[in-house]
Amino acid sequence: MARGAARARALVACAAGALALLLETADAQTQRTASQADRERRSETQRAERLRAQASAAGREVRALDTRLVEATRRRAETEAAALAAQERLTSVQSQIVTDTEARKRARAALEASLITAAFAERRIEPSSVRAGIAARALGPAYQAEQRRRTLAIAAARSTETQITSEQSILADAQAAIAQERGDIVNMLARQRSTQTRLTREANTAQQRAQALAREARTLRELASRVQQASRRGTTTPRGPNVIPAAWMAPAQGQITRAYGARDPGGAAAQGVTVRTNSGAQVVSPAAGEVAYASSFRSYGNVLILNLDGGYALVLTGLDAINVQVGQTVRAGQLVGQMSVAASSAPDLYVEVRRGDQPVDPGRWLSARGLTAEARVRAG
Repeated sequence: MARGAARARALVACAAGALALLLETADAQTQRTASQADRERRSETQRAERLRAQASAAGREVRALDTRLVEATRRRAETEAAALAAQERLTSVQSQIVTDTEARKRARAALEASLITAAFAERRIEPSSVRAGIAARALGPAYQAEQRRRTLAIAAARSTETQITSEQSILADAQAAIAQERGDIVNMLARQRSTQTRLTREANTAQQRAQALAREARTLRELASRVQQASRRGTTTPRGPNVIPAAWMAPAQGQITRAYGARDPGGAAAQGVTVRTNSGAQVVSPAAGEVAYASSFRSYGNVLILNLDGGYALVLTGLDAINVQVGQTVRAGQLVGQMSVAASSAPDLYVEVRRGDQPVDPGRWLSARGLTAEARVRAG
């Protein structure tokens, strides 16, 4: 019986050891999975950043090609207008040549007729013949002058006709060259737009992958901590007092409706403040930094997390639109988002500041920037 009890104790000890080993293995596996998820999220975010940069470059090329196409179209319109004007001038000159030619023929015929009349008048002695001869001899020089004038006009018109014809040839060559250029630009535009669409689609896919990895975080606190820790990987932990720099700008103007540390009935203390803004208010970055997260997150709606200089992380929720992308560098005062313009009441912006793993009270900073608190607002 004693041997049976000892044997039972030994089996219990073995089972306990196996359970401990199993739990230890599971914990290690969980840590490896979380670490792997972090690495994958960073990798996908970096890939999305690269693809968006390439898509942005393709977009700039598209805009440049669009400008060239507009310019080529303008030049084509100018050459077409010049060609039309040249054709009108040519038609006018050719019509003038016909008119001058007919007038010269008439002047020559009149001159010949006057010479014949004068010649016959010299053979007769009738008064009427004498008068006709005198008139014919008087009009002869005028007919000769008219004939010479028409001849010179025709020569000038022929010269102008030659110049216009040469101009038309040059314009036709220019139109052909511009048409070829426009065709080349249209083809390049199609290729660049296709490239831009593909890169944007791939960047969106990478961004969605990063967002999926971020969804592994259970709360907003955990999300902010994860993205901040990932960005600090390989850097030293920030030191010094957790006081928001005085140079920071306010992310938006408004009134503080819920203070830092305030508690709802049965709820935890607020780790940030709620600011009631104007409808459609612009949201800016308080300081220089980098976008760590820019997307929707669980029930919080749009969430923007900025890693700012000095080891601070700024968490903003309640935005209607986000104007920046993950990995993008931002300047102090740069527009990063916008509040809703369609809300039935003034929209609320949640502002949370973290340094390291600790939240920082933003109340004094925002008050110094002109944001007042409602009389009923107080910390819990």
